[in-house]
Formats: sequence, C-alpha cells, structure tokens
Amino acid sequence: MKLLFLKSTIGWAVSLFALSAIIGLGASYNPALSLPTALTAVFSAGLFFVVVRLKAGAPLVAKILAVAGGLLALYFVGRYGYLPYPDETGLLSRLGRLTGSILPNAAGFAPHPNAVATFLEGAFFPAIALTAAGRGPKRWAWAAVSAVIVYGLLITGSRGAWLGLAAMALVWAVRAFPRRGPLVLGLAFGLGGGLLLGAWLVFRLAQPGEPIPVLTSALGAAQSRLTLYRNSLYLLGDYPFTGIGPGNTFAMVYSRYQLLIDVPFLYYAHNQFLSVWLGQGLLGLMAWLWLLIAFVKGVIRVEKRLPADDDRRRWFRVGWLGVGATMMHGLLDAAQFSGAFWTMPVVFALAGLAVAQAGGRWMSRIPSSVGLRRVGIVGGAAAILVTGSMAFAPPVASMWQTNAGAVVQTRAELAAVDGPARTHLLAQAEGRFRQALTLNPAQAAANKRLGILLLAQNQFDPAVGYLQTAYNVQPRNQAVIKALGYAFLWTGQADHAEVLFRQVEFQSRLLAELQHWVWQRQEQDRPQLAAYADEMFRRLQK
Repeated sequence: MKLLFLKSTIGWAVSLFALSAIIGLGASYNPALSLPTALTAVFSAGLFFVVVRLKAGAPLVAKILAVAGGLLALYFVGRYGYLPYPDETGLLSRLGRLTGSILPNAAGFAPHPNAVATFLEGAFFPAIALTAAGRGPKRWAWAAVSAVIVYGLLITGSRGAWLGLAAMALVWAVRAFPRRGPLVLGLAFGLGGGLLLGAWLVFRLAQPGEPIPVLTSALGAAQSRLTLYRNSLYLLGDYPFTGIGPGNTFAMVYSRYQLLIDVPFLYYAHNQFLSVWLGQGLLGLMAWLWLLIAFVKGVIRVEKRLPADDDRRRWFRVGWLGVGATMMHGLLDAAQFSGAFWTMPVVFALAGLAVAQAGGRWMSRIPSSVGLRRVGIVGGAAAILVTGSMAFAPPVASMWQTNAGAVVQTRAELAAVDGPARTHLLAQAEGRFRQALTLNPAQAAANKRLGILLLAQNQFDPAVGYLQTAYNVQPRNQAVIKALGYAFLWTGQADHAEVLFRQVEFQSRLLAELQHWVWQRQEQDRPQLAAYADEMFRRLQK
C-alpha cells in the first residue's frame, strides 16, 4: 500500500504542524480563544494535501487565489475611508481615504491592514502569472485584478509585505533571465545602496531637532518591533516546551506576565517563529522549521531539474515565490497566527501548488510501512531523548517544572477561576516553581514567576529575594525589572525602587499604575503602602 497523501518530508512536516496546533490547545488558558486558529491550521494542512493532488489544476488554484485577493483588495480599497484605522497616518493613509468611499458604508468585516497585506501578497504572483498567460479580454481582466491587488498592497502601508514581494521579484528576475542575473543584482543593490545613502544624507543635512517624518516613523517602528521581540523571548522562557496556546492568547499573557499590566496592549508577536513557538510550543516550532527547510530544499532541487520549456514551471514558481514573500514578511509580521487566522490557508495553498507542479522531481512515493517505521523510530528516539533530559539533566527538568507551573498559574489567573479552585491552582503553581528551584536555584524564570506570585499574595520580603536572583541573571527583562521595583517599593526601599522603575518601558503607563495603587492601597486600609506609591509617583514625575 502506498502513502498517497504523504509523499515527501514536507508532507510529514505539514501534518506535524497541524498536530502541534491541536496539542497546543492543552496549554491555552481559554481553549475557546485558541480553537479557531487550531482548526484553521488543520484546515490549511488539509488544503495543502488537496492542492498537491490537483496536479493539473494549477490554473484553477491560481485563479481562486487571485480572485479571492482581488475581492479582498476591492473591499479594502473601496471601504478604507469607513474602516476604523485611527493609527494609520501619513501619505498612504490619506490616499486610501481619498479613494476609500467607493463602496457603501455598511457595518461588517474590518480587517487590519497588516492582515490584508498578508493575504494579498499571496494572491499577487498568481494574479501576475494569469495576466501574463492570458489573451485578449482575459488578459485585461486579470490585469485589472492585479492592479487592484497592487493598489491594496500599497495603501496597507505594510513594509514587510513590500520587502517580501520585492525580494521575491528580484529572485524571479534572476531565475527568469540568468544571463542578465548579474546586471539585475547590480541594479538592485545599487538601488538599495542609493536609498540608504539618500536616507543618510537627509539625516545628516537636517537641522538639529528637526523631525524627518519618514525616517522617524521607520526607526520608531523598528525600535518598537525589536522591543516586542526581546520581551517575547523572555516570555518564552516561562513556557519553552508547551507555549501559551495558539490564537488570541498572546494579548493577556504578554500583558500580565511580561508587562505586568492587566490591559491587553499587543495582540501577537509579529514574527512567525516567535508566534509559532509561543502558540504551539517546541513541537510546533520544530514542525515549522522542518517545513521551511524541506520546502527550500525542494525548491532548489526542482529548479535544477524542471525543464525550461515545461509549462509547469510557471505555476511552480508562482507557488514558491508566494511562499517566499510570505515567509520573508513573517520575519517582521505574522498575521496568520493572530486574530487574522483566515490568512493562513493562502500560504499552504501556495506551497501545495509548488509541490504539485514539481511532481516526481520533488516527491517519491514510499511504502507506508517504511514511512511509518521511520516516523516511529525518529519519534521514539526524540521521546527517549526528551524524557531522559528531564529525568537526568536538572536544568532541563527545572525548565519543565517552571513551564508546568506557568501554565497552571496562567489558567488560575486568566481563566476566570474563583474560590477554592483558584487557590488550589495557585498552590499547585507555587509548588512547581519551588520544585524547579530545588533542581536549579538560579533558574531565572522560576525565580521571576515565584516572586510575582508572592507579590500578589503580599509576601513582599521573600519576593525581593527571588526577584533579585532573577534580576542578577536577566537584568534587561522588563517583567523582572518592574516586579523587583514593586517588591522594593512595598518594603519601603524607595531609592532602589526608583532606579528600577526608571528603566521600565512605557513610563506613562507606570505612572497611571502608581496612581491606581495609591487608591487601591487606601481601599485596603494600608496607608503606609499608599504613601509609598504616592511618593514614587511624585519622584518619577520629576
């Protein structure tokens, strides 16, 4: 018996990715928030296999993607002026509002511009290919669809999407015109260097203190994104094995345990690797890396073997160029793993399109017994390795205990659990953290989580010790800095607290919190603590 649906390593990788999304539900503090994304991952994997089976259906798949992209672009462009985008400013947003009242103003779907860009970049290459392949009126029709998609991509303001498409267009030009490849690369690098030189000259010639809107916006976005990535990596230290569950779990977990506020501030990690690892745990990350590596290796292999006059080459390149653009964009954004999970199927359909057109040059059918035996051997070896590491390597076992405790604590504090059930879960989490510190006393994540837990229980003096240990290991971790600052504040060590609080990002939010603490401590009839909070508020205002 042959495996007809798992014909290459990429098939196993896709299946493992979908499985990790389902397993990730177990780590979610609220599975209802995670289920739509998990089901979309399973649907996307299924779509990949369906498209792979449609070897002769490449034009149909391309048409479906192009039409879907065109309709979304038309909706986005035609209703831009009515959609709630208060944060979108600048020339492109003004252009979008100028043309954004073509369609009637009716309540309905309001996609985020980044999500629109993610979807449209997947539809871009199919639309262009259909335009090039069309004749007569059909060519003009597909050209119109392509134009709407391009305009929609423009007014999204998504630099990541533009970068991904530009990079893949450059790769296509080099592959399509091999004799002119050096010239194309030279022009591309020359243009890029010219833009960088121009930006540097504008910066140098500007008057001191004079704002440069374009550069200021780009640098501000880069700094904000790097801060988010750093904080997300620290958060991953609390959940390295299981993650926090796929979908919309990030907002509250990130706010509560990394920023130490109870108000959602950012809704996803804006990076595909961080998003997959946080959402689907270590298994999901391994599957995603396996998928990408297998796909890239397959593309390189097929590009060398597929004849230049083979008609399948066009659709093969449409598939892998679309995947490449999405993956490059994913380094700066990852809408597929946010609330805009509806963008995920596009990249899997494109991957399936590329694999289908490669045929035997990519895939070789293997007997099911051999395939399952290999998977069983690899899976068994991995299970033995992980189990052995947890049993015999104290640092790894300590990380596992911290992870387990963090999942339990998150469920207790964010899943609306009250009364004895909440108390039981928090006691269980505390036990896990203490067990982790027995195995590795210097483990930063366990010290941090236990310190935060003790702070919430008003056990300030012991919290200082645990948080100080975490700070010694991770002096740039915002959660540690802020928690230790509060521990010093509530124990009357205002000078130490001030030094730490001045390192906290989002100072305006911190000042608002301190004002709230003044009121809350007064309500708790703890005037001394209220006085500490009021004094710190006044210090930080200076």
